[in-house]
Amino acid sequence: MPVSIGSSAVVAIAAPQKIAQAIGADSINRPNLNIGSQGERVSELQAALKLLGFYTGAVDGIYKDATANAVSQFKQAAGLNPDSIVDANTWQRLFPSEPVVASSTPVSQPKPTVVRTLNAPTQSGNVNRVVNSKPEPRPTKPRQTTTPRESKPVPTRITPILISERTPGIQYTAEGLPILRLGNRGSEVVKLQTQLQRLGFLKGGIDGDFRATTDAAVKALQTRYGLEADGVVGGATWEILLRRSR
Repeated sequence: MPVSIGSSAVVAIAAPQKIAQAIGADSINRPNLNIGSQGERVSELQAALKLLGFYTGAVDGIYKDATANAVSQFKQAAGLNPDSIVDANTWQRLFPSEPVVASSTPVSQPKPTVVRTLNAPTQSGNVNRVVNSKPEPRPTKPRQTTTPRESKPVPTRITPILISERTPGIQYTAEGLPILRLGNRGSEVVKLQTQLQRLGFLKGGIDGDFRATTDAAVKALQTRYGLEADGVVGGATWEILLRRSR
């Protein structure tokens, strides 16, 4: 029996899969067909009507009375003028531009992915040994004790004696220091004896008289510090006296 057609959507649902595959962009340009037409489009029309159950004859591409009757029945079922002319409306009902095809294939649900967790074997003995063990102390290198170097004495600046304060009869160096020797007397000898006593070379008292005791103390000082032991107190001897006494 022919399929009852109420709209283009019904035609699309009722038609087999071949009808849906036959729909293309050139459906709009299909020619009008009537009795006497021949060719590929007639064969396409006959095949569609046959699939829908309106045509039972041979698909030979010749538009005859049997094809015309099938077209009339189809158009009447589709709500069109039930004549035998296949026009644009007839083609659109046969091949709707957007057919609705009902799919009966169930949508497959994705299977849950099972993730297996592999527990790596642990060596509890080694772990406990590492955790509980105390770090071994690093060997400490013995500190090297350094003996402080003996600092060289900084030469003391010698304040020269002003010319107005110099004692007559005593010679002076270029730095203004008195050159003392055995037999001299005065304040310069007092200064000499004071320095010698402070350094531990003069055992006697301070009297301002350059005699044998003072001479012996001067020679002992000169010998101690590598000077010529002549008993004459010049610039080098004064430098040692002033530098060592501070």
